[in-house]
Order: sequence, then structure tokens, then C-alpha cells
Amino acid sequence: MTTFNGVTVISRGNRPTPLIPAKLDFYNYVAGVASDPFQVCSVHVFPNTTFGTADTYINKTAGDPNYGLVDSGATNMVFHNYRRDPDTGLVIGFDANMSAMASPVTYAGDLRYSATSIFNYPEFVPGVNAQPGHFSVILQPSGVYYQTSAAPEFVTRLNNTASSTGGYIDIWTVVQTEGSRAQIYVNQFSMQTANVFAASQPLEVTTNNKLVQRYVEAGSRKRLQIKTAIVVDNEPMEQSLRNLIETGSLLSNPQISISKLNESPTLTSRVVITGDNSMGGFISSGVSLDTHGTISFLWDTTNIQPFFEGENLGGPLGVYEITVKYDIVDETIISDRFKLIVR
Repeated sequence: MTTFNGVTVISRGNRPTPLIPAKLDFYNYVAGVASDPFQVCSVHVFPNTTFGTADTYINKTAGDPNYGLVDSGATNMVFHNYRRDPDTGLVIGFDANMSAMASPVTYAGDLRYSATSIFNYPEFVPGVNAQPGHFSVILQPSGVYYQTSAAPEFVTRLNNTASSTGGYIDIWTVVQTEGSRAQIYVNQFSMQTANVFAASQPLEVTTNNKLVQRYVEAGSRKRLQIKTAIVVDNEPMEQSLRNLIETGSLLSNPQISISKLNESPTLTSRVVITGDNSMGGFISSGVSLDTHGTISFLWDTTNIQPFFEGENLGGPLGVYEITVKYDIVDETIISDRFKLIVR
């Protein structure tokens, strides 16, 4: 599990369950570079009934302008971004442009209709780690979604149709450049009960973390990876349950802290690099957690700056200290301090 604007959600790859909001991410690449398309038109969610293909839900009418896109008669759950009346603030339509994308800081978790939004990660938004080409939608357990052919007054709404266990596909309709034809991208996910289990005694676990990288080249953008090994100390316990727990399904709310260590007496001895709002140290924005308990963070070393004004970094090269923080069962764990050299 992780958080989205402070609300606990479960990412696509970390065994989402119908009981907790599920976060579906989409990454757009052009020539190997993450970049925003011209428009993200919609995201449809359907049951996976044809082994991961979208054939059942696609318009196959030859000569139709929408040939190859989601069929207009397929009215399962759909995500769009709103167009609102500037005077009344009421929803009057949909808007696929980047300017209409919702920011993660607007997500409240308890708003039923926030489920309809497509989120992106733009620059210059306080509290958001800029991530070009990255988009997310949130499956709300009790969410209500506007259908594609909704009337202007938007009185027709659909309930969450991915609210039970099973396999699903999410179809993203994207226009890469202005004037180009829309394309669809099909992904898969499963709703499971793997994050729900019972034990006859309070869980006792031991964790051990390891930073994969030892060196990073200055000026690079490198994804730092911190692996987590979990050992269940309870005895006795069924091996199947022990294996499930030890794969990392217990971890939630990952955070990371980066500081630079200087030996020169003329420099600040410990320079804090990461921080949130006015607090230096751990951040959660941009930190992800996979199904194996690996915490990752894409670190841009092209312009490393101190979080606090007045601290002397002494240049980007040198030794950095990486620490992660996460919740497991009823404990909050802070890892060992790992050394990383930027050279």
C-alpha cells in the first residue's frame, strides 16, 4: 500500500483489493522519453473476459471514424476530466487536454465523484513531484462515474463495476499529437483478497532493507531501489500464509530521505536534500512500492539543491545518505542509513 495525497491506496502491482481505493498508473513514452501526450481522452475499466485483450469492447465497424477505439455502447466505468461552467462551477462536459488534468493535491478520498478524474503530475505544483507522461486514476470502492454519453446535466451515472475480486482491463484512449488519431493502450490488473488475511495471534515481523545502487553518475536521473526482506517470527503459522506475508503485502506508506555528507569544516556537515513543505527529511511524493516490497524513487541529479536555504552543499559530487521509512502491521520502520556516492 501507499498514499495518494495522504489517502491510503493500493497500486496496480501491489495486489489491490475491492475494500481499499486502487491506483492505476499509466506512463507515456515517446522515443524512450517520458512525455505528456496532447490529450488523455478517457480511461475505461472492463472485466477481463478475453485473456487480456480488448476485442469485446472495441468498435470493429469498417469505415466508422471511431474504428479501433472503445465502442460507444460499452458503458462500463469510465474516467474523464471535467469541463466546468466558469460562472456556476457546474460540470458541463469533458475536457481531454492537459490543462484540465486533476492534480493529486485535489484528491480527498472521501469524495464520491473524485473517482471520475484523471490525475497528472505537472511542474510548479507545491507538494507534487513533477513526472511528465505519468497519469493515474483511482478506483473508489463506493465511487460513481459519469458515462461517456452522459447528458449535459450529467444525471446518468454508473457505479464502480470493478468492486469484486477478479481480473480487469483498463483501456486508455490517448492522442499523442494535435491533429493525430486517437490510440488505445490496454493494461491488466486484478482485484484480490491477498491483502486480507487472519491470524490467531498478533503478527510479529522482522524487516531488513538493502540499497541496490552504490554509485550514481552526476547529471543522471536514476531510480533508487531499496529492497525489503520480511521474516514472520510467529510460530506456528501455515506456510502459505507465511509466504504471502513475506512477499511484501504488509508494507505501506513508503517514504525516502536523502542527505549529503560533507567532511570539510567549511561546509555544512549534513545537508538535507529532500523535504515536504517546511519540513526537511522524508517525502512520499514520487516514492513507489512494488509487489515484492521494493521501494523506489526516481532521483534527478542534474540540479541537486539543499532543501534549507543557507546550507552549503559543496557541489553535487560526494557521499549521500539514503534512508527509507514505511509502515508494517502496527509498526513504523526507519531503515539503516545507506551510503551512496554521486561521482
